[in-house]
Amino acid sequence: MDKEIITKVINSLNQSIKEQGAYAQFNDPSYEPVKISKDKFHNIKETSSNSKIAFIDGGNSELLKAPNFSLQLIRIYYTIYQNNKRITSKKKDFYILISASNNENNITYKTEFFNSKKDKIEFDSFDETIRPGNHRISISIIGNAIRRFAELEAAKDITNELSQNSIILLDGDLKESITNEKHYFEELYQKAVEKQVSICSISKTSELFTEKGNALIPVLNNIAPIGEWYYFPLVKIKNPAHKSDIYIIKLNKSSNYIFKLEVFNQIKYNIDNILKTLKNNSKDPVFLGYPYGLIEADKFARISNRETEHIKTIFLAKLGKDNQKIAQYLNTLNTHTILDSISF
Repeated sequence: MDKEIITKVINSLNQSIKEQGAYAQFNDPSYEPVKISKDKFHNIKETSSNSKIAFIDGGNSELLKAPNFSLQLIRIYYTIYQNNKRITSKKKDFYILISASNNENNITYKTEFFNSKKDKIEFDSFDETIRPGNHRISISIIGNAIRRFAELEAAKDITNELSQNSIILLDGDLKESITNEKHYFEELYQKAVEKQVSICSISKTSELFTEKGNALIPVLNNIAPIGEWYYFPLVKIKNPAHKSDIYIIKLNKSSNYIFKLEVFNQIKYNIDNILKTLKNNSKDPVFLGYPYGLIEADKFARISNRETEHIKTIFLAKLGKDNQKIAQYLNTLNTHTILDSISF
């Protein structure tokens, strides 16, 4: 590659990150940014915590797919720690069949559950909370929404195993953004209020910007103190679909990673207790500075390609004579798979 081009690219990158910015950018009047300042950094206290903390994650894998149906396996895993030791864990699998149907001359996607007592869920195929641009939603994407609902439902059920001042940690954020998601958040929050359990979430990646277009996390890191810290307040949220406080956190002084933490704010919570519990769980060198409980939950919620192919083979074998009939539908979308397998 031309060295002159490399130099020009690097110079352009350096120029693009030159302007730091003074506020987080949200582009929503219900979010009121607070000016960035060094005095909003706080040390995470060096104390022990006896609180239970539950980590939850989910995975989904598509087994059979055609334009008008999608068969998927959903897996939810949770693990509960106390004094930094696992005290229990559980994995639950269920299947969903998403199929297209006509509802008053409109295509909708209906989801049927197997090995689960959940009622059927229906989505408009042009649901604005899911669709990319002006295109119809791919039927496969509905599986991601169902997995998210299952994670929230599992969090609600776990509150029965927790005592006051315990913590539930989810992957992602606490904003209601998908159709039907509000229902699951409301049920979870109601249980959290009853049991006085803190509901939190951590985002592995952050796309927060400053008003100058710079990435927020590096901007904060440039002025951050040494050691473990949290930054607050960043923004005042008045959005009724986002009942949380946002913190930026660094859980291990030797880590290069900084994360966004959200905490449900409709109950009185102890941020020091939450952060010291997370800090004590974020010492594993596999991913230093990230809670090990979430690493475990991610690992056991994942559905490998090998497992997917194995289950898929079983389904196809069970179809028997109907295999060719179903194959007509599957073949409408497998062209890329055939081309990928061809070597030149």
